[in-house]
Amino acid sequence: MAYASVEDFILRVGELQAIELTDREQPFTHTVNETVLNIALGDSSSQIDGYLAGRYQLPLDKVPLNLVRICCDLARFRLCSMSNVTITDEVRERYEEALKELALLAKGITALGIEQELENDPTGDMVVMFSNGNTRIFSRDHKNRERIA
Repeated sequence: MAYASVEDFILRVGELQAIELTDREQPFTHTVNETVLNIALGDSSSQIDGYLAGRYQLPLDKVPLNLVRICCDLARFRLCSMSNVTITDEVRERYEEALKELALLAKGITALGIEQELENDPTGDMVVMFSNGNTRIFSRDHKNRERIA
């Protein structure tokens, strides 16, 4: 599942740029190639999941708007790098800001604002048990120490 749809992407970057980024047919069709765009959105969503997996139960029940924006920014950068569209300073800055925001989410410094955050130990794998059986293996008495050879 992608965090953003074709429609989300077009609303954010405009139809003209969406066409420029995805129309790879010869001769050009002058339409948005939804297959190409959906692959870029899927790849970007997978990248987002890599950041969120340690902190949130995936897939998310509801996609927060900031993830829609981040997904579109990542996909736009990805598509620019695979097309004749120049990566502008704005595209690069939005991409870098998206990565910074994902890093903050992964570290728990910022949150998505949803209630699906994982508990500290959702699987119980990190349970530590301590016990004191009061049975010493070694004595503190220097005279009664056995020598192990």
